[in-house]
Amino acid sequence: MKYRRICIVALLSALWFMPGCREKQSTVKAVESEPPALTNTTLLQELSGKIVFQSDRSGNVDIYVMNADGSDLVQLTHDKSDDEYPVWSPDGQQIAFKSNRNGNFDIYVMDADGSNQRQITNDPANDEDPAWSPDGTRIVFHSDRKGSMEVFVMNADGSDVTQLTDTIGKNGIPAWSPDGTRIAYTGNRYLGWNVYVMDVDGSNDRRLTDGHGACRPDWSPDSTHIAFVSKEGDGKGEIWVMPSDASTKTRLTTDEAYYDYYPAWSPDGRYIAYAKGPEAHSGNWEIYVMTADGKQHLQLTDHPALDAFPDWWLPTQ
Repeated sequence: MKYRRICIVALLSALWFMPGCREKQSTVKAVESEPPALTNTTLLQELSGKIVFQSDRSGNVDIYVMNADGSDLVQLTHDKSDDEYPVWSPDGQQIAFKSNRNGNFDIYVMDADGSNQRQITNDPANDEDPAWSPDGTRIVFHSDRKGSMEVFVMNADGSDVTQLTDTIGKNGIPAWSPDGTRIAYTGNRYLGWNVYVMDVDGSNDRRLTDGHGACRPDWSPDSTHIAFVSKEGDGKGEIWVMPSDASTKTRLTTDEAYYDYYPAWSPDGRYIAYAKGPEAHSGNWEIYVMTADGKQHLQLTDHPALDAFPDWWLPTQ
């Protein structure tokens, strides 16, 4: 999300709230009602691992990490610029993020404790929204370095940058499937904003959704499902899930008073973290977690800031 503080690149702000298109009624399964956020001790005790996210609680946007139950909050970046969109490396040892500390947005990587921060892209354009390959050797991201926003891939040290998409419209916000074979992303072509998927070399590109501002895909750990955001239903933005072949789609959040964005699966596939807020791009957003079926919801953060873009890591047992 690009709210007041982080909407530095006007191009990207359009990605979160965009026009809708037609729907296929026969494929939609809606949850009838969303239960209120729970203070369920059992659910809280089940949450494990670490969640990294961004927040403007320090006055500018920085990156924070906490336990998956919301405890032990630690600030990782302290730069006067905006540090955004953090994502764990598969082994949990590093975090990639984007920062405009040199004027435009570039991709950075740091150790999991916030140390050893280094810039890995250095282009006059904006390089944004990184995602790791499952083996941790490559990073996919989007950039407007060729004029229009497209998806690129590079080695994890920033070398060997390769363009993957080259289409009409804009393409970005990529997510690498955990099985390593596909990349889901958001594209704006003939039906407005939609979720697309392609092979990791950019081939076999296909659209999965039918408008409604569908965006921000995130893969389930077994690569069989994709959580995403859609304006279908309330016109604001709710979290949906679909099989990777898009044969059906199920709405997980239904609170029409709020925007529900930025889904991030837990590594065990049992939960989905997300952010909720009453205003587009600004105001008080909090990090929540829900069961993967959308039936139980729990608020993790409680601060009058904008907390967003959660990403979850769980040590391998």
